[in-house]
Amino acid sequence: MTRHSPLLPTNEITLTPPEDQEGGLEGDRQITGKMSKQDIYLELRRRICLLDYQPGSRLNERELASEFGVSRTPLRTVLQRLEYDGLIVSQHGNGTEVTSIDLSSMRDIYIVRMRLMDAMAESSPLPVTDDNLREIQDLELACRQLLDTKDKRQFAEIIIRLHRILHSLSSNGPLRDFNDILFFQSARFWFLLLEKMDFRQQVEDLLDELRMIRRTLELRDVRLVATVHKSHLAMVLSRLDAMEAADADRFVF
Repeated sequence: MTRHSPLLPTNEITLTPPEDQEGGLEGDRQITGKMSKQDIYLELRRRICLLDYQPGSRLNERELASEFGVSRTPLRTVLQRLEYDGLIVSQHGNGTEVTSIDLSSMRDIYIVRMRLMDAMAESSPLPVTDDNLREIQDLELACRQLLDTKDKRQFAEIIIRLHRILHSLSSNGPLRDFNDILFFQSARFWFLLLEKMDFRQQVEDLLDELRMIRRTLELRDVRLVATVHKSHLAMVLSRLDAMEAADADRFVF
């Protein structure tokens, strides 16, 4: 099993505040007291997505229960949910392991995510808020700074925050839930590929998408937002196809 460095090299995992059910907050704090199952789920999902837990790494149930200040029973409920999401697998006698991912599977996921953007465009949107506009402006500024800092973890954080904005614009519950699962399955794979790609080109592509989404949000046109994001997903899919044609065996994690 191939191992890869996390997006932020550390000797131990630094906790960030969990998102709430509608998207959550970001900042720095230490987790204190007992966390809810939803909090723990979001935190573990975030760690897996940001590669703090590598594909193939084992999750120690006892250590996690101690860290989050809960018994093993609610933690197992969280792990079952992560397994349903396809992020971990539990095997009797072998413990719990972060799932591996391959290029062909991610290609299929991107095709489905593109179709979900069609569904989002056809669904009743939620109102675009001033908060949405301020956050997309903040993301555009943060992305522009990456052209100088080349911070791959910050790049990943921006993509996750962009997903949360898009997630907040749809009133279609099943669509939101399914798209959320597929996003976190595929995003970690894309973050792994950053090591093998032209990072500046990826930043410029993301910056182009953020600019277009900001302009469509200013028009309060959620249907057009979905179309812009679908176009970006199509670009990613085209690159995945090129990589698969070149050498699919190199891209199994």
